[in-house]
Amino acid sequence: MIKQYEVLIIGGGATGLGCAVESVTRGYQTLLLEAHDYGKGTSSKSTKLVHGGIRYLANFDFALVQEGLEERYYFLKNAPHLARAQTYLIPFHNLFEKIQYHIGIWLYDFLAKKLKIGSSRFLSKREALKEAPDMNPHHICGGGIYYDGQFDDTRMLITLLKTFESLGGVAYNHHPVTEFIEENGKITGVKVGEQCFYAKVIINATGTFTDVLLNLAEPEIPHENVTAAQGTHLVFDREVFDCKHALVIPKTIDGRILFVLPWHNKVLVGTTDIEMKAPSLEPLAQEQEIDLILNTLNQYLTKKVTRQDIRSIFAGQRPLVKPAHAQNTKRISRKHEILMTQNGLISIVGGKWTIYRRMGQDTLDFVIHQGLLKARPSVTQNYPLFGATMTPADYPLSVYGTEIEAIKAIQLEINNDALIHPRLPYFQAEVIYQMRHEQAKTLEDVLARRTRSVFLDADAAIEAAPLVANLMAQYFNQDARWVQIQLEAFYDFAKHFKPAL
Repeated sequence: MIKQYEVLIIGGGATGLGCAVESVTRGYQTLLLEAHDYGKGTSSKSTKLVHGGIRYLANFDFALVQEGLEERYYFLKNAPHLARAQTYLIPFHNLFEKIQYHIGIWLYDFLAKKLKIGSSRFLSKREALKEAPDMNPHHICGGGIYYDGQFDDTRMLITLLKTFESLGGVAYNHHPVTEFIEENGKITGVKVGEQCFYAKVIINATGTFTDVLLNLAEPEIPHENVTAAQGTHLVFDREVFDCKHALVIPKTIDGRILFVLPWHNKVLVGTTDIEMKAPSLEPLAQEQEIDLILNTLNQYLTKKVTRQDIRSIFAGQRPLVKPAHAQNTKRISRKHEILMTQNGLISIVGGKWTIYRRMGQDTLDFVIHQGLLKARPSVTQNYPLFGATMTPADYPLSVYGTEIEAIKAIQLEINNDALIHPRLPYFQAEVIYQMRHEQAKTLEDVLARRTRSVFLDADAAIEAAPLVANLMAQYFNQDARWVQIQLEAFYDFAKHFKPAL
């Protein structure tokens, strides 16, 4: 029996799942196909910011900032178990910076209007150092504190997936599209191996690989719509910068911005921004980028850090719409665009995590405007996501929201409330839950994306791998050979999260 959907989405990252939730909440029969695992590419390797983009004020891109600030509000509101307001501290080094950032922070708050999530304030040097005692006191004359948000990116993806499925959407990971099906010059479906899936509307939401899908759909036309900007992040123990505020380093030696962000009881530092010639599913952090982060960080902290202090390294590539005039990726904004080929493939390109919902809304509005589907209004702006709860919960189970009781029930079922590793905050029962309810199929799915183990402490994740692999093998009724294959694949993946010493 051939299943005909109204909307078929290719890509299980922030953009694809944003489109999927937008589509299914409007009542369309929707299918999502992900080639690897949800968030395998860009969406698991973000800087974990929910933000309006204060740095874009320097480009006078006020409309982009305002859009981000609006979406920031709804992001925090709809997923309170995964995202929260975060204070950001910018140190001032001289009078010019003091004036410049006063204006910038005031304007940032002004553009947020009634959707502001906190009141900014300005500090003397003494006050700034009291707020952040680990900050280097030299050459600082004060500081400013403003509000943005932070979140866990792949846990957010899984929440979007669960929201989508709870409303009747169908999603498959590890389902790569290998071919488009055409009838009378229009794309009507896709092939995944020998399987065929058909839909009235097919949306390409593959991020940095957008052009790859476009070239598959229109092989006679070279497509160059997206450039990949690679960002590197380093993760340290919390003691490196033990502060409730995130630290904003507004300008590196080459004019980039770095964030020192408290995240999952660690400190995440990033991101750099360099243009890459071709997209990569598993980009490798470049040595000069690691050195840049370390050298810059040491200028701002009292506690000097070295490569030995790094617990994990990861690099991600963001899809940026490629304008002909752009000279470097620092000046390319995170605007998104929607494209349509002659044979009907719709592609959503660009954007950033914070506006995932708006990108989905704009894409479905475009589909309706093209007359491809019957018009139905968007309802996602004030739509609580799966598990959403305002009731405080203990970390790390807080990311499951209302599903916490299901984890506890599994602990009782298997008579096991142990962690997967002493240095990782994850219970063995979570692994069972993730296989049962979150489509976790491989060891990497669990240790990289259902939990954030390899992102928090690469060595601990590697040490935990045998235990987790055996838990999974028992659940899936697999043998020792399967365990060995999973371990070899994960070790090869995880080695890139460790710094070269």
